[in-house]
Amino acid sequence: MNKNNERFPELLVPVQDWSGLKAILSTENADAVYFGVQEYNMRAQAKNFTIQDLPEISNHCHNRDRLVKAYLATNILIYDSELKELEELVIEAKNAGINAIICHDLSAIKIARKNKIDIHISTQANISNTESVRFYEKWGTKRINLARELSLNQIKSIKSQLATCEIECFVHGSMCTSISGRCYLSATICDSEEFSANRGKCIQPCRRKWKVIDDNSNELLYDGQRFLNSKDLCMIKYIPQLIEANVDAFKIEGRMKDIFYIKIVSECYREAIDSYHDGSFCEDKVKDWHARLSMAYNRGFHTGFYFHRPTIEDVELIHGGNISPWRMNYMGEVLSFNDMSMTANVLIQNSDFPIKLGSEIIIRGNNTYHIDTIQKIHVKGKKEESVRRNQGDNPLKINIRLGNKAETSDKIYILTKE
Repeated sequence: MNKNNERFPELLVPVQDWSGLKAILSTENADAVYFGVQEYNMRAQAKNFTIQDLPEISNHCHNRDRLVKAYLATNILIYDSELKELEELVIEAKNAGINAIICHDLSAIKIARKNKIDIHISTQANISNTESVRFYEKWGTKRINLARELSLNQIKSIKSQLATCEIECFVHGSMCTSISGRCYLSATICDSEEFSANRGKCIQPCRRKWKVIDDNSNELLYDGQRFLNSKDLCMIKYIPQLIEANVDAFKIEGRMKDIFYIKIVSECYREAIDSYHDGSFCEDKVKDWHARLSMAYNRGFHTGFYFHRPTIEDVELIHGGNISPWRMNYMGEVLSFNDMSMTANVLIQNSDFPIKLGSEIIIRGNNTYHIDTIQKIHVKGKKEESVRRNQGDNPLKINIRLGNKAETSDKIYILTKE
């Protein structure tokens, strides 16, 4: 059905550094991006930006034909010793033109309200009912990311009773076993607040194999499986239901993920939203999106709490990390690039894989990120269909033609399937 008369939900995409931001903005998949600065966000181990970057981030997002909103994550627990620095950060974000602060600590909410910057409440607040939402509405909150433990019917019910507040929901990415990510397992195991998930420094012990032993040394459970290792959320098939539930924003998890992941995931969800609105959403497209999403880092897919309480079927018992059969393999680097001919002189350092005409490669650097296809190969002026560095030989210099620009020192990777 064509839904052109209805407004689009916002697609909210994560970025962790300048290369990620520039790559996402170049695709025009995102309606908004969210990111962290230094220590005050739930991905403290990501590369993150600095407070000095805020004006330039705002400039990159806003001075475009298609404006992209920028949201700053300050969604950790805050201590007294950090209040002054947090307020300085919020003031700088306001002055830079950042569109909203993502937070859940009441001090961060109060500081954001005082400085008249829009407030988005993080899923860390575990907001699960209408009365809680109304409480935050009274504080002037513009948007709430509801608890991940709600069903789609519960989300619909809450949304239908709101006066002004927008609703945001995760549609794709890693899921935490604990309630809305409010977990102390990492801090407890490490015996240090420095590794608290609530401070953005989780070491993800839930992804490991475990033994359960009582105080009499009886082993209660051990089958070599990772019984806390939740699969990833994937709602690509159910975009129509989420749109019809009047969810205002679809959020992709992944500020620790590679640009390859962010680009593929944002591209698929952008296409899904647009397809719903132009009436072309169909099962064949869903299969294609799912196949492409499976190329990026994932632990297997499930639908979270949207339709039922997760069971053991929604846990990845065997593998602790990525189960995608696709791998990015480093091949070499760009020595120089000719803008006129769109050709790159490349130093091939890997001897494990051949470079062929039509090979899909990834080119990435400080200012570059492209998924490209090799259109021509020359070795010492001679056309080749395929080249490969022999093991033990010196790195191989070749010339290749590309569809996108590259820069000197950009790294080249080739995609292979196991």
